[in-house]
Formats: sequence, structure tokens, C-alpha cells
Amino acid sequence: MRIAMIAETFTTGVGRHITDLTTSLCRRGHEVHVLYGHDRHDPALVAETRSLPSAHALAMPMRRAPCCGDVRALWSLHKYLHQHGPFDVIHGHSAKGGAFARLLALALRTRCLYTPHALVTLTPDLHWPKKIFYRLIEWGLAQLTDVIVCCSSQEYEHAATLGLGRHRCVVVPNGIGAFRAVPLGLRSRFRLPDEVCLAGFIGRLEPQKAPDLLIEAIISLHRRAVPIHFAIAGKGTLRAALEQRLAETDAAPLVTWLGAVDGRRLMTELDLLVLPSRYEGFPYVLLEALCCGVPVIATPVGGVAETNAGGRCGLVVPHDDPEALADSIEQLVRNPRERARMAQMAASHANRFTVAAMTDRIEALYRPSVVVPMGT
Repeated sequence: MRIAMIAETFTTGVGRHITDLTTSLCRRGHEVHVLYGHDRHDPALVAETRSLPSAHALAMPMRRAPCCGDVRALWSLHKYLHQHGPFDVIHGHSAKGGAFARLLALALRTRCLYTPHALVTLTPDLHWPKKIFYRLIEWGLAQLTDVIVCCSSQEYEHAATLGLGRHRCVVVPNGIGAFRAVPLGLRSRFRLPDEVCLAGFIGRLEPQKAPDLLIEAIISLHRRAVPIHFAIAGKGTLRAALEQRLAETDAAPLVTWLGAVDGRRLMTELDLLVLPSRYEGFPYVLLEALCCGVPVIATPVGGVAETNAGGRCGLVVPHDDPEALADSIEQLVRNPRERARMAQMAASHANRFTVAAMTDRIEALYRPSVVVPMGT
């Protein structure tokens, strides 16, 4: 098959997903064209994709927010697909890529798939006019979509409440390939005693990821004299405010700010991962934690139900409750035996989320003869 993938963003989890899927599809004999926005892309992922013999990756003029330039972007994409086609399927990723893909599939009479990677309407603080606007847009575009691929059961249920159609929605969890990463050596660098738990946060320092809640939990843990140190990996607009909040207390020594580092290198040496996000599709950090045997304390966002294994791989805490988050962290820090049990279960559970299994499902959905199964 000849497959076109369209994504405004080609970085973080979305970029990893597209790269892994493209690599797997190319190894199965398919030809894949990845068209991504020139503003948000990871050069390493672009290079990895371009190194594949039957893959093509090209930056296109796509902006994140709706704008007048979308008309020019749509025309550029149409021109490319017309010149390099015909394609058997067009697969859009995230909101902007999904919108372009479905409009183009209509014009070119091509089968179309859409993977939201966390629908915009999942945003809890989205003002109601925007929520109604995006809901109408998603509903209208859903009528042009053959299959909506939800990464998690939570996203599937949310799509159903939007009226996108259970008959066209299917859950295909993200998959991850085996990886080996060189540890950063933080325990020795920080000179942490063995009894001190090394916990981590890996993600963008933005409201969606709720690092502000983590900081409040850390302040609470410091008051309780919990033996823990946090390594925070990531960058974003909230960092200055978060550092200022810590500076107002005496809990600052409990945190090391790593900035933009390879999250997999950090994951290999963590005792505990904390994911306090307000919403997610299915973050890859959950899969990386499973592969490394790291228990996760998370809010009930997309992907947690699948990876948590009913509480055997970590703990789930309520949204926007820093004290409950601190309680769960303290529970695992002070119970290394329970933490070890969860770590062992996590490593075993990782086998359920492979790139091969993910590709099997999506490859089958690319074929017009396949009837979309409901739900999972």
C-alpha cells in the first residue's frame, strides 16, 4: 500500500508514534509519505524516518492554531498528494493533521483514518464557546472519516459522548519497541543515600501536564520528611513560576531541574514516576515506565487504565488533589516491598504493548474490506 500521513506536529509522543508506525509499515513492504508542520518537529525523528528506504518525510507550511494560512497549507498538501499519488489511504494525526487529512481524502476519494492523540475537547479548562466550536468541528469531520483510531479506552468513550460514532471508532493502544538507554547517573551525581527514593517527572512544563500540582505535593512531602528526591525533565512556560513557588519554601533541595533531556535515559534509573496530567491520549512515558519496570502514580487520564493493570503497576489519584498525590507518593516511598512488586509486574505487563501489535491493528484498518470493530 501507499500511505500518506499528515501531522502538524512531529515531536514528542505523536512524533514517536508516527515514526514507529512508519518504520514498521515500511518493513512490511508499504510506502509511507509523512507530511509534517515545519514549526514543530524533532530533527532526530525526521532523520530516523528519512533513513527508511520506502519512506518520505517533508516539512509543510502548517500552523498549530486555526489561521488564514490553513488554506495555503491545504493547497500545498493537495498538490503534493496529487503529484505523488494515488494513495491507498490518508492517515491524519492530531487535530490539525486530522482536519487536513479528511478534507483531502474527500477531494481525492481516498480512504481516511484519524488518530486524535487526545481530542482537544478533553481539555478540562477549555472555555465553553471553544468547546462547542471544536465539538462541532470534530462531529462534522467525523462524517468524512472511515475510522477514528483512539489510543485509549478513555478517549474512545469521550469520542462517543461527542457523537463521533461508535461504529467508526476503535481503540488501538500505542506500542513501544524494546530500547536500551544509558542512565544519566543521577543517584551518584546527587549523592543520594540508598534509602532515598529517586522519583521523576517527564513531560512538558505546561498546564496539561499539571507540574504545578506536583510542586505542591513535593512541598507537602518535605513537611512530612519523606526521603525522596525529584528529577524533573522537560521545558515549558511554567518553569519560572514553578521554581519561584519552590523558592518560597524550604523544599527546593528536593528537586533537580534537568531541562530537555532524553526521558528514556532518566527512566532507566527512577524508582518511581509521577504523572499528574489533567488529560492525555496515551502518553509514551507510561509505556517507557513499563519497559523499565518503574511504578507509576498517575491521575486517571488516557492510557492509565490500560497500563496500570488494575493497580498492580502503580497507583491512581484524583485530578487536582496535591495532598492525595503526596499521600500516594509517600505510600510507595515508605513501602519498598510494594514498590518492588509493582516494578516486577510493570516489566511483565509491558509485553502487551508492542509496535508489532499496534501496526497489525492499524494495517488491517487501512484495508477497505475491513469492518471496524466497536471499542477495543
